[in-house]
Amino acid sequence: MTIKASSILTNVIITLSLLIQQSNCCSQSNAHISEIEQLVSIPNLLIYEDSTNNLSINQILKKDFIPSKSEVPNLGITKSTFWVKIPVTNKSKSNFLILNLSLPIIDYVEFFHPTSDSQFSKTISGEEIPFANRKHSDPYFLFDLDIPNGQSKDFYLKIRSTEGVQLPIFIGTTEQINKQIRNRDLLSGIYFGIMFVMILYNLFIYFSVKDKSYLYYVLYIILILLTQTSLQGYPYQYLWPNFPIIAKYSLFVFPSLVGIASLVFMNVFLKVKNHNQTFFKISIFLFVPYIVSIIAALFQKYKLSFSLMEFNAMIVSLFMLYVVFRISRNYNPAKYFLAAWVIFLIGVIIFILKDLEILPYNNYTRYTMQIGSAIETVLLSFALAARINVYKKEKEEAQEKTLHALQENEKIINEQNEMLEQKVQEKTKALQEALKHQKDTQVQLIESAKMSTLGQLTAGIAHEINNPINFVSSNINPLEQDLNELYLVLNKYEELDEASNLSENLEEINALKKKLQFNYLKIEIGDIIAGIKEGADRTIKIVSGLKNFSRLDEADYQKTNINLGVESTLMLINSKLDNITLTTELCDLPLINCYPSKLNQVFMNLIDNAINAVSNNTDKKPLINITTFVQNNDVVFKIKDNGVGMDKVTKDKMFEPFFTTRDVGQGTGLGLSIVYGIVVKQHKGSTSVYTTPGKGSSIIIKIPIK
Repeated sequence: MTIKASSILTNVIITLSLLIQQSNCCSQSNAHISEIEQLVSIPNLLIYEDSTNNLSINQILKKDFIPSKSEVPNLGITKSTFWVKIPVTNKSKSNFLILNLSLPIIDYVEFFHPTSDSQFSKTISGEEIPFANRKHSDPYFLFDLDIPNGQSKDFYLKIRSTEGVQLPIFIGTTEQINKQIRNRDLLSGIYFGIMFVMILYNLFIYFSVKDKSYLYYVLYIILILLTQTSLQGYPYQYLWPNFPIIAKYSLFVFPSLVGIASLVFMNVFLKVKNHNQTFFKISIFLFVPYIVSIIAALFQKYKLSFSLMEFNAMIVSLFMLYVVFRISRNYNPAKYFLAAWVIFLIGVIIFILKDLEILPYNNYTRYTMQIGSAIETVLLSFALAARINVYKKEKEEAQEKTLHALQENEKIINEQNEMLEQKVQEKTKALQEALKHQKDTQVQLIESAKMSTLGQLTAGIAHEINNPINFVSSNINPLEQDLNELYLVLNKYEELDEASNLSENLEEINALKKKLQFNYLKIEIGDIIAGIKEGADRTIKIVSGLKNFSRLDEADYQKTNINLGVESTLMLINSKLDNITLTTELCDLPLINCYPSKLNQVFMNLIDNAINAVSNNTDKKPLINITTFVQNNDVVFKIKDNGVGMDKVTKDKMFEPFFTTRDVGQGTGLGLSIVYGIVVKQHKGSTSVYTTPGKGSSIIIKIPIK
C-alpha cells in the first residue's frame, strides 16, 4: 500500500519464520463464534466481483460467490465493486457480536444485515462518508451483528475503493473487539510517541546548531508519520474528519511526498552535490515520477498513480542505497544512514510479500512499516547527531589550521609593517597633494562660475548703461549748437546802447530771432536738458540696482525683502529679455534674515536658465513668469517658463556639480549646484522642480521667514 517500511536485516530469517507460523485461519468457510478469548477471522471469504457496479443486494443473493484462496485476500486496484458474503454461526452466550473490517482506507463500504422479514438493513461507511456518521468512533469499520445464540445468518459487505484492498475481517464480542482496539492503540501510541519525540528532538537540535539538515529531517518524519498513520485511519478520525476528499487522496499524495522528502534529505545530509554531481542530478530527476503520480491520482488514474509510485519507490530505494553506500566510504555519518536505509528496505520487502500474499496477513506483517520507520527514524537521528561530532572535529582542525596560519601571518605582517608604514606615508602625502589639487580645482571652477556670472552681468550692465549714456552724448552737440545760437541773440542785446538806433537794432534782433527760430530753440533746449536728466536718472538707477544686487557690504545675515533682489536682478539682466514676454507677480513679503547678495545670485542663475530654456524652444512664443508669495512660514520664489523642459535623467542630475546640458564653453555646470548650496545648505530652505519635456519647467524655492 505505501512505499516504505523497515525491519532489521540480521533478524530477517527469524521474522520470516514467525510470519509463516502465524495463522488465524479456520478450516471451514463458516465463522463459528464460541466462548473463546481470541477474535475469529473469516476463512476463505466468499467474494463476488461486480464489474458493472450496479448490482443490488437482491440481485447479489442470486449470484455464485467464489471462495478466496487466502485468509486475507488482496483485491488489488480496480474499478469494480466487490461483494463479500459472511456466514456466521453464534455459539457464544452473547446475542450481540461485532464485525471488524480492519482496513481503514476503503473508500466506500455498505454492510447488509438480514432482518426477520427476509430483508436487509443497510449501514453505509467508508472514507467517502464524513467520520461523524459512523456509529462506532473508530478508524476501523465496525458493524453490529444481531445473532441469537445457536443461530446462523449470512451478512454481506459491498466494497469499492481506489486503493488496493485487503480484507482482514474479524468477528467477536464487544470485549474482544475492544481488547483488539486497545492493543492496536497501544502499539500506535508507542509509535506516535517515538515519532513525536524525534520531531521535537531534531527541532531542538536545529534551533541550537541552525543546520538545515535537521529541518528537512523533521519534514521527512512528519510525512512518514502522516503516511503510516493514514494506513491506520487516525488522520481521518482526528485531523480531517469532515473532509473525505483528503482521506481519499492521502495515500497517493503522502507516500510520493515521502519519496521526494527522502531524496531531499539525503542530498542535504550527505552533501551529495559536493560528493558527486551526477548522483545529485539523478536524484532531482527522480522527483518527476512522484509528481506525475500525484497528478495522475488527482485525475482519478488511481491504478497508474499507484503503479508509478510503487515502481519509482523501488528505483529510489535502490538508488539511495547505492549512493549512501558509495558516500559512506569517506563520510562516517553516512554509515548510520546506510544502516537505517537497509532496515527500511527489508521492511519494504516484507510488506510487499504480504501484499502479494506470499506471507500471511497478521500483526507482524501488518505493523512492520510502523516498527521499521520508527527504527529508521531513531537511527537517522543518531546519524544527524554523529554529524555534530564531525562538525566538532572539522572545527578543531579548522581552528588548528587557522592558528598555524595566524602564526605565519603574524611573521609576514611584522616583516611588512615597516614597508606598509612607508607606503602609507607616501600615499598620505600623495592624497594630501591630490586633495589640495582638487580643492584648488574646485576654487578655480567656482571662480570660473562667478566670472561667468560676472561676465553676463557686465554685458547686461554695459548694455543698460550704454542706452542712457548714448542718449546723453547724442544730445550734447544739439545743446551746444542751440546755446551758441542763443548766445548770438544775447550778444546782439549787449551791443545795444543809447546812441544807437534802437528801432533798427531791434528789427535786426527780431530778424535774427526769426531766423534762429528763437521760440522753438527755447523749447528744444528744455527737451534736451530733460532727456539728459532722464539718461542720468536711468544711469543712477542702474548703478543703484547693481549695488543692491552685489551687496558687497553685507556679508552677514540681513533683514531683507527679497523682492528688491528680484527687481535689481531683472534690471541688470534686462538686455537678455529681448523678444521674451516676462510677467511678474511680486506680492507683499515680510523681511527675512538672509544673505541678500547670495540670494541675488540664485535669482540670476534661475532667470538665466529660464531664458536659455525658452530661447531653445523655437516652437512657442517665449514666456517667463516670476511670482513671489508667502506660504506657511516661508517666502516663496517661483519661476515658470514654457521652454524645452527636462527629462527624468536631467531632472535627477540638475543640482549636481559640473552637470550641464549646454554646449561646451557655454556653461560650467555649477550654477544650479550653487543655487542648491545657497538655498538648502546656507538658508535651510528647499527646492522643488516640476517639469515636462517640451512643455516647460517650474522651479520653486522656499526660504524660512525665521
